[in-house]
Amino acid sequence: MKRRSDGTVNVIAPGYVAGTEFFPGGVAAGRHEALVAQTMTGRAGTAQDVSATVLWLCGPGARHITGQVIHVNGGAYVGL
Repeated sequence: MKRRSDGTVNVIAPGYVAGTEFFPGGVAAGRHEALVAQTMTGRAGTAQDVSATVLWLCGPGARHITGQVIHVNGGAYVGL
């Protein structure tokens, strides 16, 4: 059976992104340090990290990418 689709479907799964309103009231300093320590990059994510991934997925370089979960988390979680 041949399948054809004019679009792609992917998911972006961000890790800890500092400076967002995901955590009402902010994140305690100790929790922030613990979340950053879980990353391989040694820093919290930024909104720009996530938006750059969205931009890439919307561009021609990702036209053959579909059905994927893209983890934007500095290596805190490594998908299988």
